[in-house]
Amino acid sequence: MKIVLGKFFRFLNVFFYFSPILFANYRWRKYLKVLYQRENERLKRKGLNVDAPKTVVYMALSETTFSGGLSDRLRGIVAIYSECKRMGLPFRIVFEPLHLEDYLSPNKYDWRINDDEICWDTSCVYPCVILTYHNNSRNFWQRFVQHAILSCFLKKPFRQIHVYSNMFCSDKEYASLFGELFKPTKELQDLIDYHLAQLGGAGNYVSATFRFRQLLGDFKEGGETLREDERMPYIEKCINAILKLHEQIPEKKILVTADSHTFLDTLKERNLHYVYVMPGKVVHIGFTQNASKKIYMKSFLDMYMLSYASTVFLVRDNIMYHSGFPYRASLLNGARYDEIEL
Repeated sequence: MKIVLGKFFRFLNVFFYFSPILFANYRWRKYLKVLYQRENERLKRKGLNVDAPKTVVYMALSETTFSGGLSDRLRGIVAIYSECKRMGLPFRIVFEPLHLEDYLSPNKYDWRINDDEICWDTSCVYPCVILTYHNNSRNFWQRFVQHAILSCFLKKPFRQIHVYSNMFCSDKEYASLFGELFKPTKELQDLIDYHLAQLGGAGNYVSATFRFRQLLGDFKEGGETLREDERMPYIEKCINAILKLHEQIPEKKILVTADSHTFLDTLKERNLHYVYVMPGKVVHIGFTQNASKKIYMKSFLDMYMLSYASTVFLVRDNIMYHSGFPYRASLLNGARYDEIEL
């Protein structure tokens, strides 16, 4: 009886994850076919003869906001690279709206692809979508189903497989695979070195991340917005969490990152000597298509600076977004990760 129930349980888990992922692929492929047809016609009008090599390409376009934000895209990139590495397939990256090479350089593996190497003809390219529905990297069944579907897609007889995804890979593999693909550009590394010096070096500070989205009415993304009379009390509640954190670890500086300039400006007005806030504005790349290089750079800087903290804290409650960004950053250099409930 236990064996039968076990098999039934496994079947339900697999079916539960296969169905929405395959349905989303079916739905989004119809949208992508129109986009590819338009792009293919544009290339033909320009007289470009695209002789695309046989390869797998991670794709994130301005029109495909379902790929998510920076952390979502990077975990998708690493997951697909992992499968390509296992299957011996070449792997490349297209990352819009920003130019990824302005922020991250190839490290041990060259993932770059020229525009004239990208195929848009759906007779020789297979665009596919693998989305994530449960934002938990430890969810075995979701990872299993995602990689099983990806493996099937990668075996299709096309010259290129274009994968749009924010799928998960194993947390244990993330840092090493990320390190094979990426290293900071000189410009980004100079910023990292400068701020590390201000904080006393790697491991000599902790970080606290707040992910408000639109709660304070100053960030372009989904979610609820607090009434104006509710915002300042909520900001005070968040600042109190920083004060309590300092009481627990008075010997450490606290790097504070957030997606709300209203919150950060209010925090800076307190002149807390142990709080460090890096200048600059952040945006969600899935919702902002035309930001400057400097603004996009701040998200990459935040990621690396979190990774060098001794402990990475996510501060949250029932209305604040449970961001995966700080956890994903903590994996890069083995920082401890914890969450603070308001």
